[in-house]
Amino acid sequence: MEEKILSVVVPMYHVERYIKQCLESFLVPEVMEKLEILAIDDGGKDRSAEIAQFYEEHYPGTYRVIHKENGGHGSTINRGLQEASGRYFRVVDGDDWVDPEGLLHFVRHLEETEADMVLSNYYWVDHASGRQKAEVEEICPGIPYGVTCAFEEVAERIFMKMHAITYKTSVIRDQPERLDEHCFYVDTEYMLFPLPYVKYVSAIPDFVYQYRIGLPGQSMSAEKLQKQCSQHERVLNRLLEFYQHHREEPCTGVLEKTLARIATSQYKIYLMLPGNHKERMLELENRLRVDFPAVYGQVTNPAVLFLRRTGYAPFGLVSRMTRRRFR
Repeated sequence: MEEKILSVVVPMYHVERYIKQCLESFLVPEVMEKLEILAIDDGGKDRSAEIAQFYEEHYPGTYRVIHKENGGHGSTINRGLQEASGRYFRVVDGDDWVDPEGLLHFVRHLEETEADMVLSNYYWVDHASGRQKAEVEEICPGIPYGVTCAFEEVAERIFMKMHAITYKTSVIRDQPERLDEHCFYVDTEYMLFPLPYVKYVSAIPDFVYQYRIGLPGQSMSAEKLQKQCSQHERVLNRLLEFYQHHREEPCTGVLEKTLARIATSQYKIYLMLPGNHKERMLELENRLRVDFPAVYGQVTNPAVLFLRRTGYAPFGLVSRMTRRRFR
């Protein structure tokens, strides 16, 4: 059997409306033999696994369905790492998909590189209109495409998003951390945990990942953010602890910038929650300022900076405006 170049974990939990589009997008004849698509059924009660079974039966060398008890997004990735045989590893959620031409270019690049991290761009795709939008035009401005670069030379320029990142399987599997289970918002854990072990990076210009937005109940919707506030705090706290142990490494700047982004999301949650959560926000602010000043200084959100300048006096007003904006 030909060596698998890329293992793709496809987490499935109640995505029967979208999983066919996801799995179909990997049917690229030129590279199918080099792909391992691990469709992981996270204990859902819909027809997602049944639909995925069709692909395993018709393309057994490429697709494999794995059944497990419900454990959340992190548990599907943890299981995928146990099962993966490809030289590289990435995640494509069951309600998203990949661009077939971009995938073709991407796999061909993976065959040629030995980089520990490989970057490719992605589109946000509006579920209702199908309109594509690039969150950033370049995932790592200034990095020469197709060339392997030292991580420390380009780390400060990388825009860290899960949809853009593929890791060498040995790098992500051999590092000691595993993702939190029964918990939302573990994408950032997936992105950051391997970074201290990344030595080389390469990138291609293609927009490979197609990220569906506008679905009701997505984990980054205002309603879900409010409901899962404690889980977002759990992930932020674990990542701050992780950062404490890796402050002196080349990935430090990336960790600080990304943690500032996660902390900003936590601030937004406090501002969106019903009632007054000024004390909770101040507690996080004081903790960052005292224990993680570099992260504190990387926060650039205008509402947070305004609150800092005004001593948090208009917290109630900013909170009402935030809730109105996210309705």
